[in-house]
Amino acid sequence: MYAVAETDALSKGEAVAVCPRCNEALESRKTRCGVIFACAKCHGRQAALAVLRNAGATAPFLREVWRQARDPWAKRSVKCPHCNRPMSAVTARWGGHELDIDVCAPCSAVWFDRGEMAAVPTVPRPRPDPQPELSEEVREKKGLALLGMQADKEQALGNPGVGLAPPAGWQWLPGILGLPVECEAPARKSRPLATWAVVAVTVAVFLMSMEDPAKAVRQWGFIPSEWARHGGLTSLTSFFIHGGLFHLVANMYFLLIFGDNVEDDLGSLRFVLLLLGAAVFGDVVHAAFDARGQIPCVGASGGVCGVLGYYAVMFPRAKIGVLFRWLFWINFPAFVWLLFYLVIQVLGAFQQMDGHGNVSCLAHLGGLAVGLVAAMAARAVRSRPPEFG
Repeated sequence: MYAVAETDALSKGEAVAVCPRCNEALESRKTRCGVIFACAKCHGRQAALAVLRNAGATAPFLREVWRQARDPWAKRSVKCPHCNRPMSAVTARWGGHELDIDVCAPCSAVWFDRGEMAAVPTVPRPRPDPQPELSEEVREKKGLALLGMQADKEQALGNPGVGLAPPAGWQWLPGILGLPVECEAPARKSRPLATWAVVAVTVAVFLMSMEDPAKAVRQWGFIPSEWARHGGLTSLTSFFIHGGLFHLVANMYFLLIFGDNVEDDLGSLRFVLLLLGAAVFGDVVHAAFDARGQIPCVGASGGVCGVLGYYAVMFPRAKIGVLFRWLFWINFPAFVWLLFYLVIQVLGAFQQMDGHGNVSCLAHLGGLAVGLVAAMAARAVRSRPPEFG
């Protein structure tokens, strides 16, 4: 499924946009399907993906465009008229046809050079009676209006957020295992080297500890009643120790899926500091409220929860998919998914404080708190308003 989020500039038509081809100011034009931006000189057009969807563009075309737009290796050269970031060069293919366009993933918008918008594949509809030849501008406006009527019928068939498969086939595997998948990821500008490094080190530590896992847990796990062991470093070393293969795979999966965007937003150094800070504070919360002070606490989940909290606040409209009863997918905005996750952790924390369970929901909540605070601080520093709603 492709992203339907639009920036305020695109949805309201208030931004001063400049043509990326000839540097002329773009004209804002309202259509039945939404606002498009047009260059009077080169006849280029920019339209949000949501506008194209409303105009009847086929779902496979939109999914392919959005998939390529999110590719971190995509060629980028032409700058977006609104955010001035380099757009991804996308080649959409269907039925033997090709269309080369430029897509801005952060704005969820497509730039069309002259005549390219008319080549977008649309949902089949009855052919109208032959009409007199119209100018390109009039034909475009009438075409968008007519296609919008077909889009209204399509939308009435059901909720577009339910029943749709994830964009990549491999995502069925984590879905079957009960793990969420990232259906619509924010665009990245850099490689997540720190994320990959942390995952590599954690996996290496796990492999080395397989000879005697119990010993590794006792020696390097965080034990609340013995928090000063190894100079207090067990609060950090416990991050790399895991109690089993699924424990490791689940934590590393979350870190890889969500950590790349958080690292891209924060930078590698601040990302690592967030990860370790969330892990340490998670251990502090665990030690403060779990009465079982002799039981070691291990795993990266406290730090990973810090990443999740930051991700949900900074990228609230990113779509998270969940496979329900192995039958169909349900897609949520990231901040909605976080609310569900938060409720589950709070309920688990109450059980944990009563002496039940072997998962530290308290450590998860401590990590989430660090991620949420860090994200809100980042928003305040950048003077960027929240994207909720």
